[in-house]
Amino acid sequence: MKSEGSEELTAIRSDMDYSRKFQTLRPVIVNRSGQRYLDLLKTLKPSYVRVWADIALGYAALIATALVTAIAPRYGCPPWIATLGGAMAIGFWVAYLQLFIHEGAHFNLAQNRENSDLLCDLLIAWMVGTSVKSYRPFHFQHHRALGQKDDSEMSYFFPLNLLFIFKSLFGLRSIEVLSKRRTSTGKARTTRETFLLLIGILVHATIVGASFWFGFPTLGLAWIVGIGMIFPFLGALRQLLEHRDPDAEPHIDYFEQDHGAYTRIFGPSVFSSLFGAAGFDRHLLHHWEPQVSYTNLHQLETYLLDTEIASIIEMRRSGYMETFLGLLRTNVIVKRNKIQ
Repeated sequence: MKSEGSEELTAIRSDMDYSRKFQTLRPVIVNRSGQRYLDLLKTLKPSYVRVWADIALGYAALIATALVTAIAPRYGCPPWIATLGGAMAIGFWVAYLQLFIHEGAHFNLAQNRENSDLLCDLLIAWMVGTSVKSYRPFHFQHHRALGQKDDSEMSYFFPLNLLFIFKSLFGLRSIEVLSKRRTSTGKARTTRETFLLLIGILVHATIVGASFWFGFPTLGLAWIVGIGMIFPFLGALRQLLEHRDPDAEPHIDYFEQDHGAYTRIFGPSVFSSLFGAAGFDRHLLHHWEPQVSYTNLHQLETYLLDTEIASIIEMRRSGYMETFLGLLRTNVIVKRNKIQ
């Protein structure tokens, strides 16, 4: 069924996904059954039970990982394997949990906004010593300036290469992001944020200290590496995979020149739903409709795949590994050609 705005939709260029101007299409989208897109949006309500269950899954997996990492050497596992495997898993599950601060930034952890912020701080934000209120303006700037040189979330400004991997693993990218966040907001820490920072430091220090004190050095080392290296690496990598244009030039400084809006949608797969938890596996849809909870993105995608928008979604659909290898290969080829 052709929508009343068919001309607008069919005029879309192949390199455009409307990451920054989807609002212009909302009034003209109609599915094949005749249901208007704006009418569908009115029916989408967050499932808070689903959000809490997904957060509980992350904590359960993190606790299970810690236990296995601690006792594995006592059952014959070489300590270095327990430490390395534990660090990777701890970093992965902390990265998983931290994605829910994004859901909190959009007030989707509880019906009442104040309760949503409180839950987000107590369940998620404390782990990185921040508050959802301080993260929110930083994140909203990302929505306003996606693809522009003043975007506040800028890991995708850098090419995926060995330097990116090194800097992300050793926290240099995180320092750059935190520095830019503090500069962009221009605000001092609030009492609540300072309290959360102290809680975070205390909890992490207690876990590491207790691990060594009670004879579980594999857990202590794995926690340090997982939190200090794997977690920031995965966070930076995920954002790059979401927004890095495959045609972006590795030698261009995108702090000086606009990168352009480019957003992908991933999956479906179990890995995509975990690495891209809280709706990040459907990141294109989130940039189209930031106010819609990730618990409703499946409904949103199902509807849109029954409209002329389906071609745009499929054009931006990829897999995390496919995107990673593609971007890495592109930068290697460009570098090799320059050397030759």
